[in-house]
Amino acid sequence: MFVGLKIITIFAACSNMNERPKIRKKVENNEFLQLKNMNDNELKEWQTQSVKHKVAMVLIMDGVSFSYTEEDGIVFSAPECYVARLVRRLMSCYGCSVRPKINEVK
Repeated sequence: MFVGLKIITIFAACSNMNERPKIRKKVENNEFLQLKNMNDNELKEWQTQSVKHKVAMVLIMDGVSFSYTEEDGIVFSAPECYVARLVRRLMSCYGCSVRPKINEVK
């Protein structure tokens, strides 16, 4: 019985199941930074009053700077394609039941 345990221990030490998974870091996994670098000249000003707490949370996670006032709500600069993805993310991932209204500041 002791010999059997010794064989199992050797097998467990040699198996690939005990290898530690390798963590690969992406250089730029931040979606906003990738879009900003590609479309640097197409940044527009955007403003929203709807679901401000969720919009602010996603903007902070993406590293987008924004300002907030009671009259204007959240104001930030981003490419148009980022805003379209932001609306989709808010509805599918963060539980917004109504489509957030994010308008371009003119």
